[in-house]
Amino acid sequence: MNEIFGVSLALVLRILLVAFGVILALTLGLWIWRPVLGRMALRNIPRRPIQTALIVIGLMLSTLIFSASLTTGTTLQHSITGQVLRLAGPADELVVQASGDARFAGPQPGVYLPSELVDRLDALQASEPRLRAVIPALWQPVAVIDLRTKQSEPALNLIGVPPDRLAQVGGLTDRDGRAVDLGTLGDDEVVLGQEAAKRLDAEVGDRLQVFIQGRPVELRVAAIAPDSFFTGTLNVGDAGGLTVSLARAQELLGLADRVSFVALNNRGGLADSQAVTDAVNAALEGTPYRAVAVKQRAVEQAERAGETFTNLFLLSGLFSVAAGILLIFLIFALLAAERKTEMGTMRALGMKRWHLVALFALEGMGYNLVAAAVGAVAGVAVAFTIAGFMGQLVGEFFTIEPSWRPRDLVLAYLLGVVVTFVTVVIAAWRVSRLNIVTAIRDLPEPRLPRASRRWLIAGLAGLLLGGGLTWLGLREESLAWFALGVSLLPLSAAAVLRRFGVPARPLYSVASLIVLAYWLLPDHWHERLFGPMSGGFEMFVLSGLMMVAALTVFLVWNIEVAVGLVGRLGRAFRRWLPAVRIAIAYPMASRGRTGLTVAMFSLILFALVVMSTIYANVVALFAGPLASAGWDVEVTVVGGRAIPDLEGVLKEGGVDVSAIVASGGTMSVPWTRASVRVAGTEKEWARYPVRGIDGDFASAVEAPLQLRSPDYATDREAWEAVARDPSLAIVDANVLQQRGGDPANLYLPDLREGFRPLELEIRDNTSGQSGTVRVIGVIDGRVSSLQGVFVAEQAVSTIFGRPTTVDYYVRLTDAADARSFARAVEAALLPYGAQAEATADLIGRATGIIRGFIRIIQGFMALGLVVGIAALGVVSYRAVIERRQQIGALRAIGYRRAMVALGFLLESALVTSAGIAGGTALGVLLARNVVTGQEDLAGRFEQFSLVIPWGQLALFAGLALGIALLMAYAPARQASRVSIVEALRYE
Repeated sequence: MNEIFGVSLALVLRILLVAFGVILALTLGLWIWRPVLGRMALRNIPRRPIQTALIVIGLMLSTLIFSASLTTGTTLQHSITGQVLRLAGPADELVVQASGDARFAGPQPGVYLPSELVDRLDALQASEPRLRAVIPALWQPVAVIDLRTKQSEPALNLIGVPPDRLAQVGGLTDRDGRAVDLGTLGDDEVVLGQEAAKRLDAEVGDRLQVFIQGRPVELRVAAIAPDSFFTGTLNVGDAGGLTVSLARAQELLGLADRVSFVALNNRGGLADSQAVTDAVNAALEGTPYRAVAVKQRAVEQAERAGETFTNLFLLSGLFSVAAGILLIFLIFALLAAERKTEMGTMRALGMKRWHLVALFALEGMGYNLVAAAVGAVAGVAVAFTIAGFMGQLVGEFFTIEPSWRPRDLVLAYLLGVVVTFVTVVIAAWRVSRLNIVTAIRDLPEPRLPRASRRWLIAGLAGLLLGGGLTWLGLREESLAWFALGVSLLPLSAAAVLRRFGVPARPLYSVASLIVLAYWLLPDHWHERLFGPMSGGFEMFVLSGLMMVAALTVFLVWNIEVAVGLVGRLGRAFRRWLPAVRIAIAYPMASRGRTGLTVAMFSLILFALVVMSTIYANVVALFAGPLASAGWDVEVTVVGGRAIPDLEGVLKEGGVDVSAIVASGGTMSVPWTRASVRVAGTEKEWARYPVRGIDGDFASAVEAPLQLRSPDYATDREAWEAVARDPSLAIVDANVLQQRGGDPANLYLPDLREGFRPLELEIRDNTSGQSGTVRVIGVIDGRVSSLQGVFVAEQAVSTIFGRPTTVDYYVRLTDAADARSFARAVEAALLPYGAQAEATADLIGRATGIIRGFIRIIQGFMALGLVVGIAALGVVSYRAVIERRQQIGALRAIGYRRAMVALGFLLESALVTSAGIAGGTALGVLLARNVVTGQEDLAGRFEQFSLVIPWGQLALFAGLALGIALLMAYAPARQASRVSIVEALRYE
């Protein structure tokens, strides 16, 4: 992983090292120049261990987020790269049949290369010193039964390689490391891959019954070898395979002088990959064959995956980072309040304001250096925990191997130190502004009738910045820049008007409500008002920050109203009314601190609520009753060989076909082999699956069309027209989504404007053959099991020849059990290598993986609650110290201990509840706009109602409130036990 958000990590590291060096130089220089400031700063750290521990916990979270994100990306990159490189083994490149862009090309079942190609590559090897070995291979999926264990697997890869050529690159070894010579195997012996052996529960010496084109052949397991290309595992997650010599494979498959691909081995490994690929492609110019750098491609894909997940977790963690920054401001506001008299005295004795800033900066640096180190190490532990959960989700595809690099920890540490230090300096500068007289006498700062000049300057700067960002967003059609600019304008205008004496409360209330109204504007209204704009995941983060900021401003300036409502409620419980009055007095007197605490909880709850609500609606939409298209069982035959009479074969195999209500078939070509683009344009080819349907499928499928050509009266008529006419097509609803703007994705926005049929050009990436079809419908987005461009079987045969797979769909009676029927079907169709599974299980597995990743991200976001809890702990402990005299006075006039403790608990509960309620409400409202306002989601469905996961939301709210009360309990108990005499004498 070398980049983050498109910026080189090496560059980021250099910048951070310079910044860290500057920070250390400043702090050390300040310490040497003014050692008394250093001693004064550090003496406060050990004075209150509990408070210090809470501060370190709060400050470490930013570094933890950075460390966990970077380590998670490294783990994914290492896992994917390691597994693919192990599978590829000595195969640095593969030569396959491919046309045009061969980046994603690979061996295709049923596509064979002539042996003359091997001779041509041998001739190239003689003149290309970097090419060490040329290894042809032939493969085909076959069904296998272990006759001892009775375990079966419908699709293992039978692969043949020449023993002499394989020996040039080290040959095969068994799982114990002993060499295996394919040349000495008998005609009835095979080498079984490790994954295939696991699935068959096979051991060396077992007899296997292998079905080759429906014909059973009995073979014996001579050895079990680690999985690789040469033992039949061609892709991560494959069931594996079994290996024989190339000559024996050609004999078994009846494919003399044919190979499926040619593996190339370089003398310099990956270092020579690009040069060898270029040399081979130059030698094969004018032929339909291309060299694909599979190892290099695997490394690049792994790096992109690592960067994608790092960026995703960093963006998700920005809520927690923002909460951590707010915590720093809160901490220094509390420290300043505690030392207000001390600070006023120091200023009166001659200290300059910058001395106070330096004092706080040095103290903050003491916390910072320790907290960043703890956070960097804790982030690795969090990343390893995430890796464990991800391993459970994707374990059937590839193994997640937790990994970390010292560079990740250094980056996270430096980033945490720099971000925290900058925030500390800003916070210190803010709290150092005080009136010397009022500070010495510990009086509140005087309220001026209008804001100071600095607010005027800040407001004007905000107006300029907001206007510039708004203009930039309109010009670039960037929603992020435009939304940020629009959000800054009203708040900046309020700051300017406040300078001229306009009352603060109505001014800031109106400004914050304008910002909230903008962010809650439905998408279609926004597009009508401001035109189309594009945005990505960053809008989620930006919306949370701006909406919570606006809500906090509104609450802070209207806190009297909220406090008045709580006070009225408290009158209903007159016995505890004194405790209620204590609880509401302090938040009202300390608007800034209350606002910061509310904002921290609001940020985290907002993120959790939005993620939960959107996910609940996606599941409701795409795993609902229409998801299966009316089918109960899906049967897949790899290799493109159709079953002549599905029901007849099933009946012969002992399956009760009376349970079948309807069936249909499709001929499928995956996205790696098929490319699609709008006909008559020079747009880049998009990789998209193509599926040919038969008449039975068209007459029985229950897949409504959300868009349909007016030439067809009903959806059924459109489906049946596609099955008859090879010039027509129906596409799934994914083509209406831009999906990140990647040109490799098929995006057809023209279909949105009413329905204007358009023509698509479809190309076989293997042969270069192409054809044109006209789109007459778009499948309803809730039919999540059908994806691709659906055409007639004849169109697939014409363009692609033999499909990659043949799929059969079966609808059962209500009384039939789909899972049991699928198992019976798979057993009956084993000679054909068919795999059968209940459609509901396929949909459930797909949504289960999504659910798992959402849970991981939610857990990552929930780390921000640590900040809120730490903040509440700091506030509660500081409240006891700061209000010690008040507590003594209350106890002296008759307040009981329970009354004082309850007052502190209620105060924490009120502040926390305000944050929880605000974040939850904003999250639900924004999620509603996202779900119901997007044409790509619910906006295109006629019957849709928003799903709100109240159970999850209640769990999040209850957890946050419960832990907050636990954190407040100890300080509340401490407050109730304060001695009256000591409290009244406390200074």
